[in-house]
Amino acid sequence: MKNNLLFINQNREIIRKFLEAMKEYSLDIDTADNGEDVAAFLKKKKYKVVITGMYLPGFDGSKIIAYLNRYFPQTVCMVYTSRLELAHLKLLVNERKVFQIFHKSADFKGEICNAVMEAFEYYDMQEKKRQERLILEQKIKSARENLEELEYAAAPEEGDKQELAVFLETVIKTCLINVKTSLNKKERSLLFLYEKELTAYFLNGTCSQEKLEALNQKLFGACDAGGREKLEPILQRICQSVISI
Repeated sequence: MKNNLLFINQNREIIRKFLEAMKEYSLDIDTADNGEDVAAFLKKKKYKVVITGMYLPGFDGSKIIAYLNRYFPQTVCMVYTSRLELAHLKLLVNERKVFQIFHKSADFKGEICNAVMEAFEYYDMQEKKRQERLILEQKIKSARENLEELEYAAAPEEGDKQELAVFLETVIKTCLINVKTSLNKKERSLLFLYEKELTAYFLNGTCSQEKLEALNQKLFGACDAGGREKLEPILQRICQSVISI
């Protein structure tokens, strides 16, 4: 963005003097002496620096600055006025972001020209900080998103866990249907506990062939010979089904 500036003053002679003083600088300068022109310029262009008077036909200078503060906060605002009431001074100093205030007697070719160039430097410095802040915020956002993806990959959602538990339960029920056998109350209770431990292994990510064999032996150890004979074909079917998951 090149160094552009909007100079606002109801006195055309003051505008002429300002342009004369600034002609040695490579600046893009627009001027306005009424509120309608100001509104038209601000709608079509973003300015680095705006210098305004306080009393304009159809506009109050403090309202122009308030508009810029709200919609173009990066714009550096300055005031050049023939008179300034105490209430306006307090408003500009305490509430509006005014870079500098000049009285009509100020020298255009001296202090005002120097202040204008300082205003451009201030704008560029603030814009650089803003861009650096945006880049940093984007890096932080990306880092957070990557961390969330890692956490998601490392820890399945509760819905996924429930889905896995239902799947294992379905596998065991299918084995019970396919293997025609009659289990007594104790054997069914042992098979229920077996199902719970097997599900826990899967949810914790610790299921393996060795774990299944140890779990099978644990179940067989709690049964008599008849129970082992009935449960063995069921466990074989379960192991064949779940080990391929």
